Amino acid sequence: MMIRYIIEAIARDGNAALCISILPDGSLDEGSLKMLEEVGVWMRRNGEAVYGSHAWIIPGEGELVNGKLKMLPGGALNRKHAEFQFDAQDIRFTIGKNGSFYAFCMNVPAPGTQVKIKSFRTDARSLNQPVKKVKLLGYDGKLAWKQESDGLVINCPTKMPFATSIVFKID
Repeated sequence: MMIRYIIEAIARDGNAALCISILPDGSLDEGSLKMLEEVGVWMRRNGEAVYGSHAWIIPGEGELVNGKLKMLPGGALNRKHAEFQFDAQDIRFTIGKNGSFYAFCMNVPAPGTQVKIKSFRTDARSLNQPVKKVKLLGYDGKLAWKQESDGLVINCPTKMPFATSIVFKID
């Protein structure tokens, strides 16, 4: 939940703050430690898409609810955030300080499946040039991808050792 909250915030040029309460003896409870470790692993893998990045012209793509992009509800994190469901079409965008585009899948696609990013289709007016390179952060292998008239189609690896969200770097 916290990772998705961070993604939603940065895709809108916002920020996210963590409040970790300490126990009376000065230690952290097990749930807080687990969350901090998971966020730390994810940030080490995907930090270039987060640190120094800014929002693109649209925050993302996916299901529309009442004509607006389906996003996490605002306010303090609670059960409604934990139970919020994203699917394969829910993607968020940033532009890194290096000028690369970053596409955050709000969940981990099934191994060997395809992700289609409609905002990166060949006739997209928001792109200045065709896509030249696509990389999955935290993955050392090459990805098969193709920019088509209805979107950028990326073939996911047959092994997806990721837990929460994946990030594609698009140049």
